[in-house]
Amino acid sequence: MRASPQGSGFTCRSRRSLSLLVAGALGSALLPVPGAAQGMPPLLAQFLQRKISLTEAEIDAAAGGKPVVKVLEPADRRMLTGFGIVRIEVPRSFYVSLVTDFPPSLRDSTVLRLGAFSNPASVADLAGFTLSRGDVQELSQCHPGSCKLKLPASAMADLRGVIDTASPAADSVATAYFRKGVVDYVTAYRLRGNVALVVYDDRQSPTAAALVLDSLLAGSPEMFQYAPGLERYLENYPHDRPPGVEEALFWAQDDLPGLRPTFVVSHRVVYTSPDLPGTTLIASKQLYAEHYLDGALGLTALVDEQDKQPPAQPGLYLVYLRQLHFDNLPSGGVVNLRHKVIGKLRERTAESLRQAKQRCERAYAARPASAP
Repeated sequence: MRASPQGSGFTCRSRRSLSLLVAGALGSALLPVPGAAQGMPPLLAQFLQRKISLTEAEIDAAAGGKPVVKVLEPADRRMLTGFGIVRIEVPRSFYVSLVTDFPPSLRDSTVLRLGAFSNPASVADLAGFTLSRGDVQELSQCHPGSCKLKLPASAMADLRGVIDTASPAADSVATAYFRKGVVDYVTAYRLRGNVALVVYDDRQSPTAAALVLDSLLAGSPEMFQYAPGLERYLENYPHDRPPGVEEALFWAQDDLPGLRPTFVVSHRVVYTSPDLPGTTLIASKQLYAEHYLDGALGLTALVDEQDKQPPAQPGLYLVYLRQLHFDNLPSGGVVNLRHKVIGKLRERTAESLRQAKQRCERAYAARPASAP
């Protein structure tokens, strides 16, 4: 898939929530919020109460190990943000060791199939992915401004030329073309960064994935203040790589909440900043999506509990935000797609937090006695 130089831009304001989450990880700048759970960094507690509008009961529930989830709805009606928090009874260093074990750590309850890209990327990296018969039929009819898959115009023209729906080999031919296009795309991204991101021509107004990503990253200066290295790297990849970053490029067939399974390509970055003591950040930016999404940006903060003295079990707060920018998310008519997606997003976020807590705590309990 080759990016087109054309595209359209727009503004959104949801990035402020991400930056405030990072600010909340600092924990020592403000006095504790009355009623906040013991051991929770005070600025994190303030963020949860004042910006996410969690009640004291919800904060206490999160501190007790119960996932607390909200779906935030920014002014841009194409946007949704899933928020979640839960306390996990393991040291942050142990959680980080698990999350940097690629590719196993890339799996979660929403992933049907997954593969990590080698360097250089190869079509063998996509051996587990095939286009469905329905996708192949739709690809054969794709034109700019009218396509059920999200592609640049050049790919639509090429696919119409190679797909013969009457041939028994149509599915394998289309899959081979798609796999090669993804490999070329990942290779271009590794060389040129965000300028290589696709322009989607499936609708009347083309949408540049790079501009969507810019709109998700832009909006307020707090991220630069609290995690400037991560911010620069997400914007300027492959340049400005901070020391100590661990990362992976991967594809997944993602079971999106309330929608059809969607092939996505993502870049995940794990970063423990020297400017942010007691916190590790995990960023995930979408590079491509086959359906629905013009862009997505996730940020997870792993925040140490405070004031834990031996022999008390060390713990952390996992604070999660995922911004989703849809190409269309209608809320009227007989089928209220927006309402359906909000409900499923809430359920999936809660389930992902439960699974993360269970897997991590079980792994920590099962570690060898000599392990830290």
